[in-house]
Amino acid sequence: MRTSTLAIFTPQIGSLSETFIRQHIQDLWPGRTVVITGTSDKPHGGHWTLDCPMLVLDQPRPGFFQRACRAIRREFNGPDERKLDLAAVSRFLKQHHVDLFMGEYLDLALPYLEAVQESGIRFFAHAHGYDVSERLASPAWREAYRRYNESDGVITMSQFSRKRLLELGLETSKVHVVPYGIKIPPQRSSRVSDDTVRCLAVGRMAAMKAPLITLDAFRRMLNGKHVRLDMIGAGELFGAAQHFVQRFELYDEVWLHGGQAHETVLQYLQQADIFLQHSLTDLETGAQEGLPVAILEAMAYGVPVISTRHAGIPEAVIDGVCGYLVEEGDVQGMADRLHELVHNPDLRQKMGQAGRQRAGELFCWEKERNDMLQILGLAPELLRT
Repeated sequence: MRTSTLAIFTPQIGSLSETFIRQHIQDLWPGRTVVITGTSDKPHGGHWTLDCPMLVLDQPRPGFFQRACRAIRREFNGPDERKLDLAAVSRFLKQHHVDLFMGEYLDLALPYLEAVQESGIRFFAHAHGYDVSERLASPAWREAYRRYNESDGVITMSQFSRKRLLELGLETSKVHVVPYGIKIPPQRSSRVSDDTVRCLAVGRMAAMKAPLITLDAFRRMLNGKHVRLDMIGAGELFGAAQHFVQRFELYDEVWLHGGQAHETVLQYLQQADIFLQHSLTDLETGAQEGLPVAILEAMAYGVPVISTRHAGIPEAVIDGVCGYLVEEGDVQGMADRLHELVHNPDLRQKMGQAGRQRAGELFCWEKERNDMLQILGLAPELLRT
């Protein structure tokens, strides 16, 4: 039996935040995966590279992601540029004998559905967050997504997002839930031996991540205890975060590191005592989280999480067991929970261990990979490595 070749479409290669896509490409079906992407250049990509066959559709021009969205909004009428892209994709798929296609992000993968299936290739799409929240505010997108009933399947990361897709009219048998999986590290070695309680927040500085709420909750909690907050992430609210630190003179307590490589994030997790993420719905766009990988990684490292009852987060963080959840926008509630954990090292240890156990059972990469391969119809024993 010939081993299948998997093609993965992703809008960009090398994004700092898309560690889940990097893992799909490198580890899901290694040695038999090819990639179709919009760009591998900065600022959207370019922070890591791949060693596999790759078709770059639009590399010389910036802003592919935004232009692709505009192209799709033209209701797939097939403008010349889109036809050229489809032709290039078809040639690439044929050249590499692809028999299975997975598109990352429902909105950006949809234009390739018909062409891929016409080539006799099975088609799956993977939902991630904004594509099953912000996009659903548009009647045109809701109608367009129903075309996924013609696909071989849709994979999404949470029961919360699956429910939304079923409410659109997608068939129950088409929509599969596979939570993101992360690599579980060895038990943490001893952290830095000082009196400082180290808090960590990781994520894009954007409205959906609410970095200013996190900062304000941290500020309200301060009461003389040696506490430090490291915030990792870049984005449109980075300047506002800097202004907040300056306004309240938090120079000794808050460190803004900007965007960092994934390896650096893991180093900070190794020394963290508490992980903070105040996710909420962006009121302007309607965008929501999927299932934040940074939260899963914090759990895997044995770090208790304080977050919100938002999207798929309650499916990972059990309130009062491996951390705390507050309502979206509840700054004081977050500050109170943070105060409790800062002053109770035994509780931090207990919740951190519970989170680590839960991550190992439900959110490890091995489980995600096995579930994905089963849905995609790929047999690991046929893989030649």
